[in-house]
Amino acid sequence: METIGRYQIRQELGRGGMGVVYRAYDPELDREVALKSVKLEGVTPEQLAMNEQYLAREARAAARLQHPNAVAVHDFFSSGDRAFIVMEFIRGANLEALLATGDTSNLTQTLRILKEAASALDAAHMAGIIHRDVKPGNILLDESGRVKIADFGIARITTGGATQTAPAMGATAGTLSYMSPEQVRGDKLDGRSDQFALAVVAYQLLTGQLPFQAETWIAQSFKILNEPHMPARSINPSLPPSVEFALGTALQKDPSRRFPTCTAFVDALMGNAVAVAKPASSALPIVIPIVVIAIGAMLFVGYRAMRTLENPAPQGDNGTAAAVAPAPATPPSTQAVAPTVTPAPAGGGEESLALVLDGIPMEFAKIQPGRFVMGCDSCDREQKPAHMVEISKSFQMGRTEVTEKQWSAVMTGKATGSNKPQVKVSWNDIQPFLAKLNARGDGFHYRLPTEAEWEYCARASDSREYASNLSDVAWTSSNSPETVRDVATAKMSNLWGLYDMLGNVSEWTGDWLDEEYYSKSPGKDPKGPATGTSRIVRGGQVGTGDMIASYAWRLADDPKTKAQFLGFRVVREKR
Repeated sequence: METIGRYQIRQELGRGGMGVVYRAYDPELDREVALKSVKLEGVTPEQLAMNEQYLAREARAAARLQHPNAVAVHDFFSSGDRAFIVMEFIRGANLEALLATGDTSNLTQTLRILKEAASALDAAHMAGIIHRDVKPGNILLDESGRVKIADFGIARITTGGATQTAPAMGATAGTLSYMSPEQVRGDKLDGRSDQFALAVVAYQLLTGQLPFQAETWIAQSFKILNEPHMPARSINPSLPPSVEFALGTALQKDPSRRFPTCTAFVDALMGNAVAVAKPASSALPIVIPIVVIAIGAMLFVGYRAMRTLENPAPQGDNGTAAAVAPAPATPPSTQAVAPTVTPAPAGGGEESLALVLDGIPMEFAKIQPGRFVMGCDSCDREQKPAHMVEISKSFQMGRTEVTEKQWSAVMTGKATGSNKPQVKVSWNDIQPFLAKLNARGDGFHYRLPTEAEWEYCARASDSREYASNLSDVAWTSSNSPETVRDVATAKMSNLWGLYDMLGNVSEWTGDWLDEEYYSKSPGKDPKGPATGTSRIVRGGQVGTGDMIASYAWRLADDPKTKAQFLGFRVVREKR
Protein backbone atom coordinates (compact mmCIF):
# COMPACT_ATOMS: atom_id res chain seq x y z
CA MET A 1 0.00 0.00 0.00
CA GLU A 2 1.38 3.38 -1.02
CA THR A 3 1.93 5.85 1.80
CA ILE A 4 2.69 9.58 1.79
CA GLY A 5 3.94 10.65 5.16
CA ARG A 6 1.81 8.70 7.62
CA TYR A 7 -1.17 8.63 5.27
CA GLN A 8 -2.17 5.45 3.43
CA ILE A 9 -3.37 6.14 -0.12
CA ARG A 10 -6.67 4.44 -0.95
CA GLN A 11 -7.63 5.96 -4.29
CA GLU A 12 -7.08 8.93 -6.57
CA LEU A 13 -10.02 11.33 -6.52
CA GLY A 14 -8.91 13.93 -9.05
CA ARG A 15 -5.98 15.29 -11.00
CA GLY A 16 -5.21 18.77 -12.34
CA GLY A 17 -2.41 20.83 -13.78
CA MET A 18 -0.89 21.58 -10.38
CA GLY A 19 -1.43 18.41 -8.40
CA VAL A 20 -3.46 15.38 -7.39
CA VAL A 21 -6.14 14.78 -4.74
CA TYR A 22 -6.23 11.40 -3.01
CA ARG A 23 -8.60 9.65 -0.66
CA ALA A 24 -6.33 8.51 2.17
CA TYR A 25 -6.41 6.97 5.63
CA ASP A 26 -4.80 8.43 8.73
CA PRO A 27 -3.93 5.42 10.94
CA GLU A 28 -2.96 7.57 13.93
CA LEU A 29 -6.38 9.22 14.20
CA ASP A 30 -8.30 6.37 12.53
CA ARG A 31 -10.09 8.53 9.95
CA GLU A 32 -10.32 9.04 6.22
CA VAL A 33 -8.90 12.26 4.83
CA ALA A 34 -8.46 14.01 1.49
CA LEU A 35 -4.78 14.48 0.70
CA LYS A 36 -3.98 17.21 -1.80
CA SER A 37 -0.60 17.15 -3.49
CA VAL A 38 0.60 20.50 -4.83
CA LYS A 39 3.66 20.95 -7.00
CA LEU A 40 5.89 23.69 -5.62
CA GLU A 41 6.88 25.89 -8.52
CA GLY A 42 10.29 27.59 -8.42
CA VAL A 43 13.27 27.95 -10.72
CA THR A 44 15.82 28.19 -7.90
CA PRO A 45 15.94 26.45 -4.51
CA GLU A 46 15.31 29.84 -2.89
CA GLN A 47 12.15 30.40 -4.93
CA LEU A 48 10.91 26.90 -4.17
CA ALA A 49 11.49 27.43 -0.43
CA MET A 50 9.70 30.79 -0.56
CA ASN A 51 6.72 29.22 -2.32
CA GLU A 52 6.62 26.45 0.28
CA GLN A 53 6.56 29.03 3.06
CA TYR A 54 3.78 30.91 1.29
CA LEU A 55 1.67 27.76 0.94
CA ALA A 56 2.29 26.88 4.59
CA ARG A 57 0.97 30.30 5.65
CA GLU A 58 -2.13 29.89 3.47
CA ALA A 59 -2.75 26.39 4.85
CA ARG A 60 -2.38 27.60 8.46
CA ALA A 61 -4.85 30.42 7.79
CA ALA A 62 -7.33 27.95 6.25
CA ALA A 63 -6.87 25.60 9.23
CA ARG A 64 -7.97 28.39 11.58
CA LEU A 65 -11.25 28.71 9.73
CA GLN A 66 -13.75 26.58 11.64
CA HIS A 67 -17.12 26.66 9.92
CA PRO A 68 -19.71 23.92 9.28
CA ASN A 69 -19.80 24.80 5.56
CA ALA A 70 -16.04 24.87 5.02
CA VAL A 71 -13.81 21.85 4.42
CA ALA A 72 -11.50 21.64 7.43
CA VAL A 73 -7.70 21.62 6.96
CA HIS A 74 -6.02 19.11 9.29
CA ASP A 75 -2.34 19.07 8.39
CA PHE A 76 0.38 20.40 6.09
CA PHE A 77 3.80 19.00 5.17
CA SER A 78 6.22 18.97 2.25
CA SER A 79 8.54 16.51 0.59
CA GLY A 80 10.89 17.37 -2.27
CA ASP A 81 9.17 19.61 -4.79
CA ARG A 82 5.68 18.83 -3.48
CA ALA A 83 3.60 20.07 -0.61
CA PHE A 84 0.67 18.17 0.87
CA ILE A 85 -2.47 19.57 2.46
CA VAL A 86 -4.51 17.14 4.55
CA MET A 87 -8.19 18.01 4.57
CA GLU A 88 -11.52 16.70 5.76
CA PHE A 89 -12.79 13.95 3.46
CA ILE A 90 -16.28 14.74 2.18
CA ARG A 91 -18.49 11.92 0.95
CA GLY A 92 -20.77 13.16 -1.77
CA ALA A 93 -20.41 15.22 -4.95
CA ASN A 94 -19.73 18.76 -6.04
CA LEU A 95 -22.03 21.24 -7.75
CA GLU A 96 -20.75 20.18 -11.17
CA ALA A 97 -22.74 16.97 -10.73
CA LEU A 98 -25.84 19.00 -9.90
CA LEU A 99 -25.33 21.28 -12.89
CA ALA A 100 -25.01 18.22 -15.13
CA THR A 101 -28.67 17.38 -14.45
CA GLY A 102 -29.69 20.53 -16.34
CA ASP A 103 -32.47 21.26 -13.83
CA THR A 104 -32.79 25.02 -13.24
CA SER A 105 -36.31 24.97 -11.79
CA ASN A 106 -35.33 24.25 -8.20
CA LEU A 107 -35.11 27.74 -6.70
CA THR A 108 -35.49 26.52 -3.11
CA GLN A 109 -32.59 24.12 -3.45
CA THR A 110 -30.40 26.70 -5.16
CA LEU A 111 -31.05 29.34 -2.50
CA ARG A 112 -30.26 26.89 0.28
CA ILE A 113 -26.95 25.95 -1.33
CA LEU A 114 -26.02 29.58 -1.94
CA LYS A 115 -26.98 30.62 1.59
CA GLU A 116 -24.71 28.00 3.14
CA ALA A 117 -21.87 28.87 0.76
CA ALA A 118 -22.28 32.56 1.53
CA SER A 119 -22.11 31.89 5.26
CA ALA A 120 -18.77 30.10 4.90
CA LEU A 121 -17.36 32.79 2.59
CA ASP A 122 -18.36 35.61 4.93
CA ALA A 123 -16.74 33.80 7.86
CA ALA A 124 -13.55 33.45 5.84
CA HIS A 125 -13.59 37.11 4.85
CA MET A 126 -13.96 38.14 8.49
CA ALA A 127 -10.87 36.02 9.21
CA GLY A 128 -8.95 37.76 6.45
CA ILE A 129 -9.12 34.84 3.99
CA ILE A 130 -10.14 35.40 0.35
CA HIS A 131 -10.99 32.22 -1.50
CA ARG A 132 -10.12 33.43 -5.03
CA ASP A 133 -11.49 30.33 -6.79
CA VAL A 134 -15.20 29.98 -5.94
CA LYS A 135 -16.65 27.65 -8.56
CA PRO A 136 -18.91 24.57 -8.72
CA GLY A 137 -15.95 22.20 -8.45
CA ASN A 138 -15.00 23.71 -5.09
CA ILE A 139 -18.54 23.67 -3.66
CA LEU A 140 -19.15 20.18 -2.32
CA LEU A 141 -22.35 18.56 -1.05
CA ASP A 142 -21.88 15.99 1.69
CA GLU A 143 -24.06 12.94 2.28
CA SER A 144 -26.63 15.04 4.14
CA GLY A 145 -26.73 17.65 1.39
CA ARG A 146 -24.78 20.18 3.47
CA VAL A 147 -22.52 22.55 1.53
CA LYS A 148 -18.78 22.27 2.13
CA ILE A 149 -16.51 24.77 0.37
CA ALA A 150 -13.04 23.43 -0.40
CA ASP A 151 -9.67 25.06 -1.02
CA PHE A 152 -9.95 28.19 1.13
CA GLY A 153 -6.80 30.25 0.69
CA ILE A 154 -4.83 27.49 -1.00
CA ALA A 155 -6.86 27.88 -4.20
CA ARG A 156 -4.56 30.79 -4.98
CA ILE A 157 -1.73 28.51 -6.00
CA THR A 158 -3.47 25.31 -7.04
CA THR A 159 -5.42 26.28 -10.14
CA GLY A 160 -4.57 25.19 -13.64
CA GLY A 161 -6.12 24.02 -16.89
CA ALA A 162 -7.45 25.30 -20.16
CA THR A 163 -9.77 27.93 -18.74
CA GLN A 164 -7.61 28.78 -15.77
CA THR A 165 -4.44 30.63 -15.01
CA ALA A 166 -1.45 28.88 -13.48
CA PRO A 167 0.51 31.84 -12.15
CA ALA A 168 3.55 32.25 -10.02
CA MET A 169 3.08 32.53 -6.27
CA GLY A 170 1.19 35.68 -5.33
CA ALA A 171 -0.02 36.43 -8.86
CA THR A 172 -3.57 36.24 -10.22
CA ALA A 173 -5.15 32.81 -9.79
CA GLY A 174 -8.57 31.32 -10.28
CA THR A 175 -10.90 29.95 -12.93
CA LEU A 176 -11.53 32.56 -15.59
CA SER A 177 -15.26 31.92 -16.03
CA TYR A 178 -15.84 32.81 -12.36
CA MET A 179 -13.31 35.64 -11.99
CA SER A 180 -14.33 39.15 -11.00
CA PRO A 181 -13.15 42.05 -13.19
CA GLU A 182 -10.64 43.12 -10.54
CA GLN A 183 -9.24 39.58 -10.42
CA VAL A 184 -8.86 39.52 -14.21
CA ARG A 185 -6.94 42.82 -13.98
CA GLY A 186 -4.73 41.49 -11.20
CA ASP A 187 -5.91 44.12 -8.70
CA LYS A 188 -5.98 43.67 -4.94
CA LEU A 189 -8.96 41.54 -3.92
CA ASP A 190 -11.39 41.50 -1.02
CA GLY A 191 -14.51 39.49 -0.17
CA ARG A 192 -16.55 41.20 -2.88
CA SER A 193 -14.48 39.34 -5.49
CA ASP A 194 -15.65 36.04 -4.01
CA GLN A 195 -19.18 37.48 -4.04
CA PHE A 196 -18.91 38.08 -7.79
CA ALA A 197 -17.79 34.47 -8.29
CA LEU A 198 -20.65 33.20 -6.12
CA ALA A 199 -23.04 35.26 -8.25
CA VAL A 200 -21.66 33.54 -11.37
CA VAL A 201 -22.35 30.17 -9.71
CA ALA A 202 -25.85 31.35 -8.80
CA TYR A 203 -26.50 32.52 -12.37
CA GLN A 204 -25.37 29.14 -13.67
CA LEU A 205 -27.57 27.20 -11.21
CA LEU A 206 -30.60 29.33 -12.08
CA THR A 207 -30.19 29.50 -15.87
CA GLY A 208 -27.93 26.62 -16.86
CA GLN A 209 -25.54 29.10 -18.50
CA LEU A 210 -22.52 31.19 -17.59
CA PRO A 211 -23.09 34.96 -17.64
CA PHE A 212 -19.91 35.64 -19.63
CA GLN A 213 -19.08 33.17 -22.40
CA ALA A 214 -16.60 33.31 -25.27
CA GLU A 215 -14.45 30.96 -27.32
CA THR A 216 -11.08 32.38 -26.23
CA TRP A 217 -9.78 33.56 -22.87
CA ILE A 218 -9.04 36.99 -24.33
CA ALA A 219 -12.62 37.44 -25.53
CA GLN A 220 -13.99 36.09 -22.26
CA SER A 221 -11.79 38.45 -20.25
CA PHE A 222 -13.07 41.38 -22.32
CA LYS A 223 -16.67 40.41 -21.60
CA ILE A 224 -16.04 40.12 -17.87
CA LEU A 225 -14.34 43.52 -17.84
CA ASN A 226 -16.66 45.46 -20.15
CA GLU A 227 -19.93 43.81 -21.12
CA PRO A 228 -23.15 43.30 -19.15
CA HIS A 229 -24.50 39.81 -18.64
CA MET A 230 -27.72 38.67 -20.28
CA PRO A 231 -30.66 39.12 -17.84
CA ALA A 232 -31.28 35.84 -16.08
CA ARG A 233 -35.05 36.08 -16.52
CA SER A 234 -34.64 36.21 -20.31
CA ILE A 235 -33.25 32.67 -20.01
CA ASN A 236 -35.42 31.40 -17.16
CA PRO A 237 -38.65 33.46 -17.09
CA SER A 238 -39.87 31.68 -13.93
CA LEU A 239 -37.37 33.57 -11.78
CA PRO A 240 -38.84 36.26 -9.52
CA PRO A 241 -37.75 39.92 -9.89
CA SER A 242 -35.68 39.77 -6.71
CA VAL A 243 -33.30 37.32 -8.39
CA GLU A 244 -32.67 39.66 -11.31
CA PHE A 245 -31.95 42.57 -8.99
CA ALA A 246 -29.60 40.55 -6.78
CA LEU A 247 -27.61 39.09 -9.67
CA GLY A 248 -27.33 42.49 -11.35
CA THR A 249 -25.90 43.98 -8.17
CA ALA A 250 -23.46 41.18 -7.29
CA LEU A 251 -22.16 41.12 -10.89
CA GLN A 252 -21.38 44.84 -10.97
CA LYS A 253 -18.00 45.60 -12.58
CA ASP A 254 -17.20 48.02 -9.75
CA PRO A 255 -16.86 46.09 -6.45
CA SER A 256 -18.04 49.14 -4.48
CA ARG A 257 -21.47 48.77 -6.10
CA ARG A 258 -21.91 45.16 -4.97
CA PHE A 259 -23.46 43.97 -1.72
CA PRO A 260 -21.42 44.42 1.45
CA THR A 261 -21.38 40.66 2.12
CA CYS A 262 -22.14 37.39 0.36
CA THR A 263 -25.00 36.77 2.77
CA ALA A 264 -26.56 40.11 1.81
CA PHE A 265 -26.42 38.98 -1.81
CA VAL A 266 -28.24 35.73 -1.05
CA ASP A 267 -30.76 37.55 1.14
CA ALA A 268 -31.55 39.73 -1.87
CA LEU A 269 -31.91 36.63 -4.05
CA MET A 270 -34.43 35.34 -1.52
CA GLY A 271 -36.46 38.53 -1.81
CA ASN A 272 -35.38 40.26 1.40
CA ALA A 273 -34.85 44.04 1.37
CA VAL A 274 -31.12 44.72 1.28
CA ALA A 275 -29.16 47.96 1.30
CA VAL A 276 -26.59 48.03 -1.50
CA ALA A 277 -23.27 49.82 -1.41
CA LYS A 278 -23.13 52.88 -3.67
CA PRO A 279 -20.30 55.15 -4.76
CA ALA A 280 -19.47 58.05 -2.44
CA SER A 281 -21.42 60.44 -4.69
CA SER A 282 -24.69 58.81 -3.63
CA ALA A 283 -25.83 58.90 -0.04
CA LEU A 284 -29.04 56.90 -0.50
CA PRO A 285 -28.98 53.08 -0.48
CA ILE A 286 -30.92 51.10 -3.03
CA VAL A 287 -33.71 49.15 -1.35
CA ILE A 288 -35.86 46.49 -2.98
CA PRO A 289 -39.50 47.59 -2.66
CA ILE A 290 -41.25 45.12 -0.41
CA VAL A 291 -44.43 45.28 -2.50
CA VAL A 292 -42.55 44.35 -5.66
CA ILE A 293 -40.92 41.44 -3.86
CA ALA A 294 -44.26 40.22 -2.55
CA ILE A 295 -45.89 40.42 -5.98
CA GLY A 296 -42.92 38.65 -7.57
CA ALA A 297 -43.00 35.96 -4.91
CA MET A 298 -46.74 35.39 -5.40
CA LEU A 299 -46.34 35.16 -9.16
CA PHE A 300 -43.48 32.75 -8.71
CA VAL A 301 -45.42 30.57 -6.27
CA GLY A 302 -48.37 30.55 -8.65
CA TYR A 303 -46.13 29.53 -11.52
CA ARG A 304 -44.48 26.76 -9.53
CA ALA A 305 -47.84 25.45 -8.36
CA MET A 306 -48.73 24.78 -11.99
CA ARG A 307 -45.59 22.73 -12.55
CA THR A 308 -45.53 19.00 -12.17
CA LEU A 309 -42.85 19.05 -9.49
CA GLU A 310 -42.82 21.54 -6.64
CA ASN A 311 -40.13 20.46 -4.18
CA PRO A 312 -36.33 20.81 -4.07
CA ALA A 313 -33.86 18.11 -5.14
CA PRO A 314 -32.09 15.77 -2.69
CA GLN A 315 -30.22 18.21 -0.49
CA GLY A 316 -30.52 19.78 2.93
CA ASP A 317 -32.37 22.99 3.70
CA ASN A 318 -31.28 24.19 7.13
CA GLY A 319 -32.97 21.18 8.68
CA THR A 320 -36.45 22.27 7.56
CA ALA A 321 -38.53 19.75 5.63
CA ALA A 322 -41.05 21.20 3.20
CA ALA A 323 -44.45 19.57 2.91
CA VAL A 324 -45.09 17.41 -0.13
CA ALA A 325 -48.38 18.00 -1.91
CA PRO A 326 -50.52 14.92 -2.59
CA ALA A 327 -49.88 13.22 -5.91
CA PRO A 328 -52.50 14.11 -8.52
CA ALA A 329 -54.88 11.35 -9.53
CA THR A 330 -53.85 11.84 -13.16
CA PRO A 331 -50.18 12.83 -13.60
CA PRO A 332 -50.02 16.08 -15.58
CA SER A 333 -46.99 14.89 -17.48
CA THR A 334 -44.89 11.77 -17.94
CA GLN A 335 -42.19 13.39 -19.99
CA ALA A 336 -38.63 13.46 -18.67
CA VAL A 337 -38.88 15.44 -15.45
CA ALA A 338 -36.16 15.62 -12.81
CA PRO A 339 -37.18 13.91 -9.56
CA THR A 340 -37.67 16.41 -6.78
CA VAL A 341 -37.61 15.87 -3.06
CA THR A 342 -37.90 17.60 0.25
CA PRO A 343 -34.57 18.82 1.65
CA ALA A 344 -32.49 16.64 3.93
CA PRO A 345 -31.64 17.94 7.39
CA ALA A 346 -28.32 19.76 7.44
CA GLY A 347 -28.00 20.58 11.10
CA GLY A 348 -26.45 18.54 13.89
CA GLY A 349 -28.26 16.13 16.13
CA GLU A 350 -30.11 14.21 13.43
CA GLU A 351 -30.59 10.46 13.63
CA SER A 352 -27.65 8.12 13.29
CA LEU A 353 -26.57 7.31 9.74
CA ALA A 354 -24.30 4.37 10.55
CA LEU A 355 -24.49 0.92 12.10
CA VAL A 356 -21.26 -0.64 13.44
CA LEU A 357 -20.99 -4.42 13.09
CA ASP A 358 -17.93 -6.00 14.74
CA GLY A 359 -16.06 -2.76 14.14
CA ILE A 360 -17.19 -2.53 10.51
CA PRO A 361 -19.49 0.40 9.66
CA MET A 362 -22.60 0.03 7.53
CA GLU A 363 -23.34 3.56 6.37
CA PHE A 364 -26.70 4.99 5.32
CA ALA A 365 -27.88 8.10 3.47
CA LYS A 366 -30.96 9.98 4.67
CA ILE A 367 -33.53 9.99 1.85
CA GLN A 368 -36.24 12.63 2.05
CA PRO A 369 -39.78 12.40 0.64
CA GLY A 370 -40.48 13.62 -2.87
CA ARG A 371 -41.84 12.86 -6.33
CA PHE A 372 -40.32 11.53 -9.53
CA VAL A 373 -41.29 10.03 -12.86
CA MET A 374 -40.74 6.28 -12.67
CA GLY A 375 -40.30 4.04 -15.68
CA CYS A 376 -39.66 4.88 -19.31
CA ASP A 377 -42.06 5.27 -22.26
CA SER A 378 -39.32 4.65 -24.85
CA CYS A 379 -38.06 1.46 -23.21
CA ASP A 380 -39.20 -2.16 -23.26
CA ARG A 381 -42.73 -3.16 -22.31
CA GLU A 382 -41.93 -4.06 -18.69
CA GLN A 383 -40.58 -0.52 -18.08
CA LYS A 384 -43.73 1.21 -19.40
CA PRO A 385 -45.50 3.48 -18.85
CA ALA A 386 -43.60 6.38 -17.31
CA HIS A 387 -45.70 7.46 -14.34
CA MET A 388 -45.59 9.90 -11.46
CA VAL A 389 -44.71 8.40 -8.07
CA GLU A 390 -44.66 10.01 -4.65
CA ILE A 391 -42.39 8.74 -1.88
CA SER A 392 -44.20 10.13 1.14
CA LYS A 393 -41.92 9.18 4.04
CA SER A 394 -38.22 9.58 4.73
CA PHE A 395 -36.00 6.52 5.08
CA GLN A 396 -32.33 5.56 5.09
CA MET A 397 -30.76 3.75 2.14
CA GLY A 398 -27.50 1.83 2.44
CA ARG A 399 -24.77 3.92 0.85
CA THR A 400 -23.23 0.78 -0.63
CA GLU A 401 -24.22 -2.75 -1.43
CA VAL A 402 -23.86 -5.07 1.58
CA THR A 403 -20.28 -6.33 1.67
CA GLU A 404 -18.84 -9.73 2.54
CA LYS A 405 -17.54 -8.28 5.82
CA GLN A 406 -20.91 -6.83 6.74
CA TRP A 407 -22.68 -10.06 5.83
CA SER A 408 -20.38 -12.21 7.96
CA ALA A 409 -20.49 -9.72 10.87
CA VAL A 410 -24.28 -10.08 11.00
CA MET A 411 -24.57 -13.79 10.24
CA THR A 412 -21.61 -15.07 12.32
CA GLY A 413 -20.72 -12.18 14.61
CA LYS A 414 -17.24 -11.96 13.08
CA ALA A 415 -16.37 -9.61 10.18
CA THR A 416 -14.48 -11.70 7.63
CA GLY A 417 -14.08 -11.49 3.87
CA SER A 418 -13.59 -8.49 1.60
CA ASN A 419 -15.22 -5.14 0.94
CA LYS A 420 -16.69 -6.52 -2.26
CA PRO A 421 -20.48 -6.94 -2.38
CA GLN A 422 -21.88 -10.13 -0.92
CA VAL A 423 -23.10 -12.08 -3.95
CA LYS A 424 -24.61 -15.49 -4.61
CA VAL A 425 -27.31 -14.76 -2.05
CA SER A 426 -30.91 -15.48 -2.91
CA TRP A 427 -33.83 -13.28 -1.89
CA ASN A 428 -34.71 -16.01 0.60
CA ASP A 429 -31.15 -15.99 2.02
CA ILE A 430 -31.44 -12.28 2.77
CA GLN A 431 -34.46 -12.68 5.05
CA PRO A 432 -32.48 -14.22 7.99
CA PHE A 433 -29.90 -11.43 7.57
CA LEU A 434 -32.63 -8.80 7.92
CA ALA A 435 -34.18 -10.69 10.85
CA LYS A 436 -30.86 -10.56 12.71
CA LEU A 437 -30.58 -6.83 12.10
CA ASN A 438 -34.13 -6.28 13.33
CA ALA A 439 -33.43 -8.38 16.43
CA ARG A 440 -30.86 -5.78 17.52
CA GLY A 441 -33.64 -3.55 18.83
CA ASP A 442 -31.81 -0.35 17.90
CA GLY A 443 -34.95 1.62 17.03
CA PHE A 444 -34.80 0.91 13.29
CA HIS A 445 -36.64 -1.52 11.04
CA TYR A 446 -34.41 -3.10 8.37
CA ARG A 447 -35.70 -4.34 5.01
CA LEU A 448 -35.04 -4.45 1.28
CA PRO A 449 -36.00 -1.32 -0.69
CA THR A 450 -39.18 -1.29 -2.69
CA GLU A 451 -38.66 -1.04 -6.42
CA ALA A 452 -39.93 2.56 -6.38
CA GLU A 453 -37.56 3.51 -3.54
CA TRP A 454 -34.65 1.96 -5.44
CA GLU A 455 -35.33 3.94 -8.63
CA TYR A 456 -35.98 7.14 -6.66
CA CYS A 457 -32.60 6.79 -4.94
CA ALA A 458 -30.77 5.77 -8.12
CA ARG A 459 -32.06 8.75 -10.11
CA ALA A 460 -31.21 11.36 -7.45
CA SER A 461 -32.45 14.31 -9.54
CA ASP A 462 -31.69 12.77 -12.95
CA SER A 463 -34.70 12.46 -15.25
CA ARG A 464 -32.88 10.74 -18.11
CA GLU A 465 -32.83 7.03 -18.88
CA TYR A 466 -29.07 6.80 -18.33
CA ALA A 467 -26.66 8.77 -16.19
CA SER A 468 -24.79 11.28 -18.36
CA ASN A 469 -21.55 10.30 -16.58
CA LEU A 470 -22.20 6.56 -16.52
CA SER A 471 -18.51 5.62 -16.71
CA ASP A 472 -17.86 7.80 -13.65
CA VAL A 473 -20.53 6.20 -11.46
CA ALA A 474 -20.91 2.58 -12.60
CA TRP A 475 -18.79 -0.56 -12.94
CA THR A 476 -20.10 -2.50 -15.95
CA SER A 477 -18.65 -5.00 -18.41
CA SER A 478 -17.21 -2.10 -20.43
CA ASN A 479 -14.84 -0.94 -17.66
CA SER A 480 -14.64 -3.97 -15.34
CA PRO A 481 -15.66 -7.09 -17.30
CA GLU A 482 -16.88 -9.76 -14.87
CA THR A 483 -14.75 -8.29 -12.05
CA VAL A 484 -16.67 -7.24 -8.96
CA ARG A 485 -15.04 -4.27 -7.22
CA ASP A 486 -14.80 -3.17 -3.60
CA VAL A 487 -17.74 -0.90 -2.83
CA ALA A 488 -17.30 2.89 -3.01
CA THR A 489 -13.98 2.75 -4.84
CA ALA A 490 -12.94 4.96 -7.77
CA LYS A 491 -16.52 5.62 -8.89
CA MET A 492 -18.42 8.73 -7.78
CA SER A 493 -21.47 8.66 -5.58
CA ASN A 494 -24.69 10.22 -6.80
CA LEU A 495 -26.23 13.32 -5.22
CA TRP A 496 -27.70 11.28 -2.39
CA GLY A 497 -24.21 10.00 -1.55
CA LEU A 498 -25.05 6.47 -2.80
CA TYR A 499 -22.44 4.35 -4.57
CA ASP A 500 -22.76 1.69 -7.30
CA MET A 501 -26.51 2.06 -7.84
CA LEU A 502 -26.12 1.47 -11.58
CA GLY A 503 -23.27 -1.04 -11.60
CA ASN A 504 -20.95 -3.48 -9.82
CA VAL A 505 -23.69 -6.00 -8.92
CA SER A 506 -27.43 -6.07 -9.49
CA GLU A 507 -29.61 -5.80 -6.40
CA TRP A 508 -32.67 -7.56 -5.02
CA THR A 509 -35.67 -5.43 -4.07
CA GLY A 510 -38.70 -6.36 -1.98
CA ASP A 511 -41.31 -6.33 -4.78
CA TRP A 512 -42.96 -9.19 -6.62
CA LEU A 513 -43.07 -8.93 -10.42
CA ASP A 514 -46.17 -8.06 -12.41
CA GLU A 515 -45.33 -6.78 -15.89
CA GLU A 516 -48.56 -4.76 -16.00
CA TYR A 517 -48.13 -3.29 -12.52
CA TYR A 518 -46.90 0.13 -13.69
CA SER A 519 -50.19 0.80 -15.50
CA LYS A 520 -52.24 0.27 -12.33
CA SER A 521 -49.83 0.95 -9.44
CA PRO A 522 -50.79 3.52 -6.79
CA GLY A 523 -49.24 6.96 -7.17
CA LYS A 524 -48.10 7.01 -3.55
CA ASP A 525 -45.52 4.60 -2.07
CA PRO A 526 -46.10 1.65 -4.45
CA LYS A 527 -44.94 -1.67 -2.98
CA GLY A 528 -45.56 -4.00 -5.90
CA PRO A 529 -48.24 -6.69 -6.26
CA ALA A 530 -49.29 -8.68 -3.21
CA THR A 531 -48.20 -12.03 -4.67
CA GLY A 532 -46.08 -13.42 -7.46
CA THR A 533 -43.48 -15.97 -8.44
CA SER A 534 -40.46 -13.72 -9.10
CA ARG A 535 -38.89 -10.86 -7.15
CA ILE A 536 -37.68 -7.66 -8.84
CA VAL A 537 -33.94 -7.10 -9.39
CA ARG A 538 -32.56 -3.65 -10.20
CA GLY A 539 -29.28 -2.07 -11.37
CA GLY A 540 -26.53 -2.94 -13.84
CA GLN A 541 -23.55 -5.17 -13.16
CA VAL A 542 -20.06 -6.10 -14.32
CA GLY A 543 -21.43 -9.16 -16.10
CA THR A 544 -23.49 -7.15 -18.57
CA GLY A 545 -23.14 -4.15 -20.88
CA ASP A 546 -24.06 -0.54 -20.32
CA MET A 547 -27.53 -1.03 -21.81
CA ILE A 548 -28.95 -2.39 -18.55
CA ALA A 549 -27.21 0.27 -16.44
CA SER A 550 -30.41 2.25 -16.76
CA TYR A 551 -32.45 3.88 -14.03
CA ALA A 552 -35.60 2.21 -15.35
CA TRP A 553 -34.23 -1.22 -16.29
CA ARG A 554 -35.81 -4.10 -14.38
CA LEU A 555 -35.83 -7.87 -14.37
CA ALA A 556 -37.02 -10.52 -11.95
CA ASP A 557 -35.99 -13.95 -10.74
CA ASP A 558 -37.12 -16.78 -8.52
CA PRO A 559 -36.54 -15.86 -4.84
CA LYS A 560 -34.39 -19.01 -4.52
CA THR A 561 -31.97 -17.86 -7.26
CA LYS A 562 -28.30 -17.28 -6.44
CA ALA A 563 -26.16 -15.57 -9.07
CA GLN A 564 -22.54 -14.54 -9.50
CA PHE A 565 -23.30 -10.83 -9.83
CA LEU A 566 -26.44 -10.52 -7.71
CA GLY A 567 -26.35 -8.82 -4.30
CA PHE A 568 -28.41 -6.32 -2.30
CA ARG A 569 -28.44 -3.21 -0.16
CA VAL A 570 -30.46 -2.47 2.95
CA VAL A 571 -33.07 0.14 3.77
CA ARG A 572 -33.88 1.12 7.32
CA GLU A 573 -36.49 3.40 8.84
CA LYS A 574 -37.32 4.52 12.34
CA ARG A 575 -39.77 2.24 14.12
